[in-house]
Amino acid sequence: MGTRWRNRLAAIAAVLFLTIGVNGVLAGLTDIGRYAGKSFIEASGIDRDLGWFIQLLSFYELAPITFEEVKRHIRISRDDIEWYKRAYDEARQMSDEEIRRAITAEREENLRRYLEEELDIYRSEFNRLRERYAFYLVETGTGQIHTNLERELEAYGDESKAAEDMLFVLRYPDRVDGRLSIYQLPDFMPVVREDLARAADARPTKQFAGWIGVPKSDAFMVQFREYRQHQGYTFSMLGVGAILLTLLIAAGNRLTPSGIGLAGGALSGVQTVWRNIPLDLRLVLLLLTGFAAYQLHREAILPYDRLFASDVPLLVWETVYKLAVLTAVTAVVAVQLRFAYRSLKEPEPLGTAWRKSLVMRLYGVIRDAFLSLRVGVQAVLLFIVVFGLGFGLYGALTISPYEPVMPWVLPWVLPIAAVTAVVLFYVLRQAGNLNRLLAAAREYAAGRTVGDVPVKGRSVMAELAGHWNRMRQSAEASRANEAKSERLKTELITNVSHDLRTPLTSVISYVELLKNPDLPEEERASYISIIDQKSKRLKALIDDLFEATKMASGSVELNRERVDLVQLIEQALAESGAKDGAAGIEFRVKLPKYPVIAFVDGQKMWRVFDNLISNIIRYSLEGTRAYIALERADGKAEIAFKNVAKYELGDNVDELLERFKRGDASRHTEGSGLGLAIAKSIVDLHGGTFALEVDGDLFKVKVLLPEA
Repeated sequence: MGTRWRNRLAAIAAVLFLTIGVNGVLAGLTDIGRYAGKSFIEASGIDRDLGWFIQLLSFYELAPITFEEVKRHIRISRDDIEWYKRAYDEARQMSDEEIRRAITAEREENLRRYLEEELDIYRSEFNRLRERYAFYLVETGTGQIHTNLERELEAYGDESKAAEDMLFVLRYPDRVDGRLSIYQLPDFMPVVREDLARAADARPTKQFAGWIGVPKSDAFMVQFREYRQHQGYTFSMLGVGAILLTLLIAAGNRLTPSGIGLAGGALSGVQTVWRNIPLDLRLVLLLLTGFAAYQLHREAILPYDRLFASDVPLLVWETVYKLAVLTAVTAVVAVQLRFAYRSLKEPEPLGTAWRKSLVMRLYGVIRDAFLSLRVGVQAVLLFIVVFGLGFGLYGALTISPYEPVMPWVLPWVLPIAAVTAVVLFYVLRQAGNLNRLLAAAREYAAGRTVGDVPVKGRSVMAELAGHWNRMRQSAEASRANEAKSERLKTELITNVSHDLRTPLTSVISYVELLKNPDLPEEERASYISIIDQKSKRLKALIDDLFEATKMASGSVELNRERVDLVQLIEQALAESGAKDGAAGIEFRVKLPKYPVIAFVDGQKMWRVFDNLISNIIRYSLEGTRAYIALERADGKAEIAFKNVAKYELGDNVDELLERFKRGDASRHTEGSGLGLAIAKSIVDLHGGTFALEVDGDLFKVKVLLPEA
């Protein structure tokens, strides 16, 4: 036989030994708690039977209750009389005394019937138990003896010797009451029998000394021997199970399926599947199979009461079947424990495993369902309504199985049908809205032009349609802005290249001319002057470009202080030469006589005013007037610049604020195209507003700054 088969047989033997060992220990411990851990009297149930016998003995022999005794304690209350009047019409014509006598007679008859007929059932039980057990009791005070050992006393000569020959004896006085006391009704007496209870309470308590015993009869001795044999079998089963488990533990990994190579590849595949199962589901499976194995192992593979079965083939079949089932269940639990142990040795991050669990998935589903409280509540309510309609229809159809269906069903089915129609209409309408959204999304994803989805009502689907429309419009606007940005980027590169290349080309050209050694000094000086002029022009363009870039990025630090805007505008006008009629433009300046204070960076705000005034000088039509005005408006300083443009500006005035954009499309002027962009960036950094407006050839700029 090959090594592989030897390993497999060894693995099967290990699992069988494990099954037998676990069954022996668990079934043995269960039996010890059920039988071996108790005395013979408790384990066989004799103590309960004996307690029942003592109650019957007390009632029928030690302190019997008679009809005459109970009759004296019948009591008729006022409530009884009133009830009798309400129950019987003829009682209204009777006096209270007549009613009292009628009720008394009725109760006496009921008591007589109960004591003579119903208690005979228990009397036969008492007689059976009187033959089964032995007792010798002496009533305290009277000395009256109650016993069923007349023949035994003749043989033994003394009741104490008869007690010593008993299998078990309850002796009185005992440790609790001292003596056997009879002072209340037994458990089988109905509580509703108030007359019986009063009679029992009225009579004096009787006490008895002596004993009640379990004799060594044939029936009891058979039970006792079975008890001893069962004890021995239980301890043997427990010992064998403990020995087998000890041997398996000592053998260790060599006897585990993995250690001896039992279908290693198959177990490896099973372990892979096991690890892919969510963590909490693995735990539930382990607990369920473990609990099932525990319950099955609590009963022995070969129970004691089946050892002496006459049908041997059936006994063998039952034992083999039970062993096979227990082996399979035990193997499943053992494999799961083995996988769990390996998982603990090579754990995946607990957070990762927990996030994959069913509990977390369920939590995610519930959380997502209630991200919008409306949606979650509506889903739950719809679920409740649908199930409520189903249960309501079932109740309507089964409301009265003994009557014709239609008269009973119609009043219930019609409202249910109406509610069902409303729910169905609502569901179909929401499904239609969802289908429209799905179709629009499909068309839009395919790149086709899609219009707005109709928004009807105030439902969740209507809200979703509204969001979809706004999202689509925003996406369309983003596309348009992106196309505009691409166009402006291309124009920016073109304009930057043009504006930088023009002076640079001049510099290069005149440098080449200066290389001629025969160049006259006058021309050389002229060329150097031109190079100096173009270089300064190139430097100014580059400086403006850097400044515009810094302004747009927002990385400029502002040194804010209280600045008089009136003085700042006058300074910018003076330095630009505007008051001297620069470029043939007549400036009309309207400034207040009082200071207008703003909390700004004075240097950078001067740059704003200088750029705007330079823009007017550079791009205004000769011989026209330009207007500059400063005034207060709602806590803000409003500065307005107006001039008539030299060039046609077109309709899209927003692009004039882009970098390197000029009103002069031919780009023959000296401007860099950055003045307005820089001015707007500075105003934005101060939290102000820079607005540009074109009305025909009239060019307007309005700057709003918060006053200090």
